[in-house]
Amino acid sequence: MLSPAQLDEYRTQGFLVQERVFDEVEIRQLKDEAAQEFATGGERVTVEADTDVPRGVHGCHLHTEAFGRLVRSPRLLPVAEQLLGDQVYVHQFKINAKRAFKGEVWEWHQDYTFWHHEDGMPEPRALTAAIFLDEVTEFNGPLTFVPGGHGSGEIDAEVEGEGWANTLTASLKYSIDIGTMRKLIDRNGLAAPKGPRGSVLWFDANIPHASVPNISPSDRGLVLITYNGVRNKIDLARSTRPEWLAARDFTPLEA
Repeated sequence: MLSPAQLDEYRTQGFLVQERVFDEVEIRQLKDEAAQEFATGGERVTVEADTDVPRGVHGCHLHTEAFGRLVRSPRLLPVAEQLLGDQVYVHQFKINAKRAFKGEVWEWHQDYTFWHHEDGMPEPRALTAAIFLDEVTEFNGPLTFVPGGHGSGEIDAEVEGEGWANTLTASLKYSIDIGTMRKLIDRNGLAAPKGPRGSVLWFDANIPHASVPNISPSDRGLVLITYNGVRNKIDLARSTRPEWLAARDFTPLEA
């Protein structure tokens, strides 16, 4: 469980890092499982534009026992419940791989925009736990946030393309325009949380974020688990995406 100081930091900044939540043995196991997931191919795996370099894989907790256990970890689940004030389920699970010298940009966006418009999530009462599979440095494409930017609520986004498949491309379907981002950054600044492998980065559904290319010789892998409160379950009548992208099972998780 988080301390009052940690809770205050998360509420104020919109993100929080807990270092070394998982040990080296556990991280090696998760990396091995991630490699197998990427090797499966198929529609759940996305690649960098015009290459065969894996960029992400979704829905792994539905297919792999290790990831199914991970989302129920007593080191994650109580924190998610504490921050959301509700029992939770996994709305989305993905592994993002920024390969050394190959990993490209993720544009500025808010996750809730996707979850609201594509999946029918009523309110931004969700969050993501990002587990560092590798050390995250300033050089290998860390997630970059606007501290406190979640306080502005959902920001109008530019829409590019149609259909749910465009939510997975490098040129995101919903991105925040440069003028709006400039104002936000001028007011709030930027932060790129870093840390050793095994750390967990928690962040709010509405915090604006992006990531730059990986210009280093070191990979940057993240397991991203999105927890949603069961009282905030999605409206299936509005959901456009398959189960491996937006859950259909709202049963509360048990550690």
